Amino acid sequence: MSEDPLQAAVQVLHDAQEALRAARRSLTEAVLDAYAVGETVARIAERSGRTTTEVWNTLATHGITRGTTHINGSHPPAT
Repeated sequence: MSEDPLQAAVQVLHDAQEALRAARRSLTEAVLDAYAVGETVARIAERSGRTTTEVWNTLATHGITRGTTHINGSHPPAT
């Protein structure tokens, strides 16, 4: 017996939402890793297809702002 089309569509939506959450977590980790090794926010934005504001927002959710010390102990690179 086949699934109800509405239930099937809801399941596909839930699966897509979970995949999107996983992709966002992965991107966040990659941004943090790139920044930790000294990559500039501008370069991270360029490589990821994001804006510098989006990258700064990602970093800010982890307590990293333009005025804070860089993850590796230096001052944040200029953008």
